[in-house]
Amino acid sequence: MSEYYSICELEFVICFYLIIFNELQFELKHCISHTIIKITTYKITNMRGFESFTTFKNNIKDSKHIFDITLHLYNQEVLALKDKLPELSSKVDTIKTSTNLIEHSAVSLYNRLQTKYPNKLKQLLLINLVTSLEVYLTDVILEVFNRDIKPFKVDENVNYQRNYLLNLGSIDELKENIIKKDFRNLTSGGLTQIVKYYKRIFNLDIKTLGIDFNDIEEIHTRRHIYVHRNGLADDEYCLKYPSDGIKVNSYINSDNQYVIDSFNKVSNFGGLINRQLLKKFPETDRNIKYKLGNRKLIPNELFVMIEIVVKNDKIDILNYFDTENKDGKNMLNNIVKIAKHDSICYLFLNGSQHDINGFYNFVQNNENLILNKTVQI
Repeated sequence: MSEYYSICELEFVICFYLIIFNELQFELKHCISHTIIKITTYKITNMRGFESFTTFKNNIKDSKHIFDITLHLYNQEVLALKDKLPELSSKVDTIKTSTNLIEHSAVSLYNRLQTKYPNKLKQLLLINLVTSLEVYLTDVILEVFNRDIKPFKVDENVNYQRNYLLNLGSIDELKENIIKKDFRNLTSGGLTQIVKYYKRIFNLDIKTLGIDFNDIEEIHTRRHIYVHRNGLADDEYCLKYPSDGIKVNSYINSDNQYVIDSFNKVSNFGGLINRQLLKKFPETDRNIKYKLGNRKLIPNELFVMIEIVVKNDKIDILNYFDTENKDGKNMLNNIVKIAKHDSICYLFLNGSQHDINGFYNFVQNNENLILNKTVQI
């Protein structure tokens, strides 16, 4: 039997600990016959695009299909009724569709198919279009957070109930909840708050990406009118867009070309934002990163894992101990492996009690590090 743990066994220890690190207490009593491999560092690159953007594009594609086929069917039905209208209008019989929900008179159905139904269809599709945009602009925030936590570390107060904090399963749950709290604020604040948020958190001005933002604002405002006033213009809309010639309390009609243009403008706008976010956050910076130390694990000596919180983002903790010395010895000589996840570092140490105590003292006297917990393996 070899005197060393294999890299696979150490990987298992790290991953297992990360899953339940808040409550974990465990011991390893056996080692298996393999040899530790040399220095290794893992990093995921060439990340795929944001899933929220794919969903956004698919929603617009579906809406285009619905718009196209439904208008086509409306027109087909109008043509079919037109030839039969003289005959049908003289009868008292009503027309029923396959759903058997409504009894239509021939004349009213004919008229509604040309005006009311197409207008309502366009109204609903424009509402869905802007909703899809807002959902994308909020959902992608969590995807960015999962790639890189640094932009979200802003100095501002966040309020939580004591009971909620005491019932949390992990610090990661709290981190994610903070971001989801942003979602709720952005959803209620609309496009204006989203613009401010992207500028403040991502340093990205989505109003200056090469598309006329006034067009996006008008589509967004029109959608607001459709949702909250059933399409009847208010004073604010008429003052802001006088060139449309729409009067207060008159219905804002969206012709077919307006809807098609809106699909394209919103789609292009989302695409421009997506490209900028991919440039800023092309790959994950939150996956677990590893580095092997100089120490080969000797089972009959102390083997512990200490969890450290790194308070300073500028510290490269994976290489931090390369040049640090204690009692004339390089500290890397007692490190079997280092694992890093966000601001948490896990040091797997092997050596005498004196060596291990040296690490405790070093961390406790370092203003940039916090000793969180220790697990004897």
